[in-house]
Amino acid sequence: MLARFETESEERAYVRSERARRRFATRMLVLIGIGGFMVMAALNPIFFPAEALVAHNFISMTMIVALGIAYYFIGTDYYLRWPWLDLLMFVANSIGSILIMQGLASTEETTGTTFLGTAVIYIGVILVYGSIAFVANVRLFLLWAGSLMTAYIVYVIAAPIPVFPKVYLITNAMFFFVFAIFVNWEGDRRARLIFTGARALEAEQEKTEELLYNVLPQKVAQRLRQGEVVADSFTDVTVIFVDIVGFSVLAQTLSPGRLVKTLNRFFMIADACATRHGVEKVKTIGDAYLAVSGGTASTDQGAKAALAFARELIVEMRETAGETGIDVQVRVGIHTGPVVGGVVGTSRLAYDYWGDTMNIASRIEGVAEPNGIAVSAATYYECEEPLAFDEGEAITLKGVGDTMVYRYRPHAS
Repeated sequence: MLARFETESEERAYVRSERARRRFATRMLVLIGIGGFMVMAALNPIFFPAEALVAHNFISMTMIVALGIAYYFIGTDYYLRWPWLDLLMFVANSIGSILIMQGLASTEETTGTTFLGTAVIYIGVILVYGSIAFVANVRLFLLWAGSLMTAYIVYVIAAPIPVFPKVYLITNAMFFFVFAIFVNWEGDRRARLIFTGARALEAEQEKTEELLYNVLPQKVAQRLRQGEVVADSFTDVTVIFVDIVGFSVLAQTLSPGRLVKTLNRFFMIADACATRHGVEKVKTIGDAYLAVSGGTASTDQGAKAALAFARELIVEMRETAGETGIDVQVRVGIHTGPVVGGVVGTSRLAYDYWGDTMNIASRIEGVAEPNGIAVSAATYYECEEPLAFDEGEAITLKGVGDTMVYRYRPHAS
C-alpha cells in the first residue's frame, strides 16, 4: 500500500514532480478553506452570543491568516523540496478546528450543537480535505490522520455518554477516515503510474533523439522536428573522399565475415578520427567514406581539419594493418568549394551534400597513391602548408578536365 520507488533519488523526483503538477489545484483548495472560514465569520453574529463571538471570530481570522501563509508557501520551492512541512500545516489546522468545535459546544443552547456532534462533521471535512491536499505524501497523511482519529476515539470513549452514541459517533468518524485514506492512496497510486509512464516516455524520446542525432546533425534534427524544410548553401566546404585500395581483391581473399569485420573496423577508425578533428561524417558508400569539414555539424577549421583527419586516418590504418596482418590501404582525395546540403525524402533520413565539389573530391581520390593524400589547388592554398606537399601537377580528371593536384608528403609533417 505504501508504494515507493526503488531509489531515494527517484522517489524525491516523483514527489517534486507531482507537487509541482498539482500545485495550482492545491492552492485552489486552500482558497476554498479560506472562503469557508470567511463565510463562517460572516454568519457567526447570527448564531453566536456576544460573549462567544469575539473568541470564535479570532480563531476564524487566525485560521484564515494561517491558510494565507500556506497559500504563499505552496507557491515556493520549499513546498517542492520539503513535503514534511505539510504536517505542520495540518496539525495547525486540526488545533484550530478543535478550538472552533469547542466554541460551538459552548453555544449549545443557541445552536443546538454539541462538541462530539460537530466533531464528527469537522473530522470528516478535515480528513477529506487533507487526503486531497497531502500531495505525494501518503505516509505523512496516514500519520496525521491516524493520530487525529486515535485522539477522537479516545475522547469519545472517555466521554460520559451511553455506549450506543459512542459506537455511532466512532463508526461515522471511521467511515470518513477510511474514505479519506482511499482517496489519498488512490490519488498517489495513479500519480505514480503517470510519473512512471512519463519517465518511460522521456527515456524513449531520448533514445529516439539519440538515434536521430546519430544520423543527423543536432541542429538539423531540431529543424526537422519543427517542420522546417532543410536546405542549406555553403560557399567554402572541404570535402574528403576516402576509398580502400583494391577492395575487390580484398573481397576475394577474405571470408565474408572477416571482410565485414575489416570494413567495419575501417569505418570505426574513420568515425573516431572525424570526431577528434571536428570533421562531419556524411555517409559510407560501399567501401568509401565521405566526410566534410566546414559543413553543418563540423568545425570552422576547413581544409586544415580535413588534412589532419586524413593524416591520422592513414596512420591508424597502418597500425591496424600491423596488428591484424591484413594490409588495408586507403586513398584520400580532398577538394574545397561550394556545396548544397539538405535532407530529402521521408524515410532513412540523412543530411547529404551535393555539387561539383563532391565529384571533384571523388576524382582526386582516384589519383592519390595508396596510403596517400591528394588535394586540389583550392585545398592546397587553404591548408597553408606548402612545404608539406609535392609540386602541383596538372592531371586530367574524368568529367572534370585538367585539374592541378598536390600530393601530401607524410614525412614533411
